Amino acid sequence: MIKKTIFLITVCLISINSYSAEGAFSLLNVEARDVDKYVEVLKNNTQIFEALGSIQAGVCITRNGSEYDGQMFVYNAYNNLEEALGASELYDPYKASLEIERLRKIKYSATFKPLVDFVPRDGFHQLFRLKLNSPFVFAEKMKEMQKAINEGGHNIMIGVFAPIASGPEESGMYHLRMITDTGANTGKILDEYFDNAAWSAIWADAQQYVDERVNETIEACETIYTK
Repeated sequence: MIKKTIFLITVCLISINSYSAEGAFSLLNVEARDVDKYVEVLKNNTQIFEALGSIQAGVCITRNGSEYDGQMFVYNAYNNLEEALGASELYDPYKASLEIERLRKIKYSATFKPLVDFVPRDGFHQLFRLKLNSPFVFAEKMKEMQKAINEGGHNIMIGVFAPIASGPEESGMYHLRMITDTGANTGKILDEYFDNAAWSAIWADAQQYVDERVNETIEACETIYTK
């Protein structure tokens, strides 16, 4: 009974600590009819991001594991959920200019709260959509794994994100995002994993908190606006 109580207290403390992560993100998932042209137009229309009050904005283009041609999303980063959800009252993406309308079809929007400290970063993103039974404990494990991988000479950032009012596509779906500078960097880390690197035990231990791995994709992400 004492051990069980100590475990529950530990989990609660981890949860409280995880809630301290700053920031929030809104994602607009689209089907781009011409990805390069769409990104170019967004870069030339940064007043959209200014109107939203975002502190940073960018695009992530799905390179592997896509469900449809032109799969990508536009993200906006905010200081907190107050700003992120408030932005929905400032701009309606369904009323975009005709130029933008012609270049993409909106699939759905979503909002996410980071469970560990995270800064948007360009590069090669390996994204897992997961159903978790203990998201905050899992997030702490990912912090531990990031530290171990980087101590091995790498430069990886690992983020864990909780969905907020994100509809049927994302509700209950936590995002695990592993970021390196290039695909080769990620490949090297994965080679070490399959060669039974010491940190792979952390990943194995974290699987007890994963109920389902829904899907996995590779994305190329780029910042297109900074406040």
